[in-house]
Amino acid sequence: MGVDSPILEEQRTRPGERQTPRQILPIVATIGVCLIAGTCSWLIEKPGESLLWPMAVDVIIFAFFGTLCRLVSALRGTRFGRIGLSSIFLGLGIASLLWTYFGVLAASVGFDSAGASVARHEVAQAARVVERHHGYARCRSVKQGSIGMIQAPYKICTYVISRSSMVEFATLSLNRGYAYVSGAIGEGWFSDECARHLTGHWWAFASDQQAPVTGCPFGYLFQPGG
Repeated sequence: MGVDSPILEEQRTRPGERQTPRQILPIVATIGVCLIAGTCSWLIEKPGESLLWPMAVDVIIFAFFGTLCRLVSALRGTRFGRIGLSSIFLGLGIASLLWTYFGVLAASVGFDSAGASVARHEVAQAARVVERHHGYARCRSVKQGSIGMIQAPYKICTYVISRSSMVEFATLSLNRGYAYVSGAIGEGWFSDECARHLTGHWWAFASDQQAPVTGCPFGYLFQPGG
């Protein structure tokens, strides 16, 4: 009759201690992949451009990581498809896509207090002109700095009417960028353009005369003129 050694008995009574690192490592790796996907979205996403490519990059990154994990699991004779880990993997993948679609552009201006301050300053300067005339429209070029994902050189265009105002931070061609809208929204802003609301006063827009025919960039809606 064999005699159990103290070491073997200790291993049998504490089986979870050796498995814990193996369970934690895939979760940490999945979180890391989620952060990588989110960073890629932050680097490649621009206001007024389609969100399809940044979201496709998220899918590619997670698909590659999932395939790699299954391959390693098959070589090691372990199971990757455990319910808990699969749920975490799927949940973080969905979170990454939501961040790309809803979060990146909103965060880029939401955390940039300079943009809102500049917009309010531009409107305040135009207030006196509006008192003497029915409206105000002016564009100026900026050679240094940035607003959100828009890098210099860019243009600031200010439009003010009696009940509303809009300040655009746009590319030099004025074909895409951010817009800070105050007052009444239904004043015909973004007429015949593609736009989407980001957060608070902030919008993103794309000016494309072919939009009624070819459609807006993915994630944007066409705003028909009044």
